[in-house]
Amino acid sequence: MSIVRFKKEELNLIMEVYSRKISTGEWKDYSISFQKNYAVFSIHKSVKFVPYYQIKKDSLKKKAYSLIQNNSIVLYSNTLNVIVNYLRKPSLKLVR
Repeated sequence: MSIVRFKKEELNLIMEVYSRKISTGEWKDYSISFQKNYAVFSIHKSVKFVPYYQIKKDSLKKKAYSLIQNNSIVLYSNTLNVIVNYLRKPSLKLVR
């Protein structure tokens, strides 16, 4: 079994959202890891070791893409567009 990787088109889609969130200061860094059964694109809000979001591409599951936050699945889909559209939504903060 070969190592699972993100395709160029998938990375372009993710990086489009990532660059917008970087420009607003919402996200700070990212990391990518590749394994035999899955690949993970991790998004960091600060320089902490724990990622804020993880986009996981799994070769063994029917719904191949999942969005993970705090070790819990927020969303899963068979297309990456659903995950990316969720990330495009603005983060709202309560201001007093």
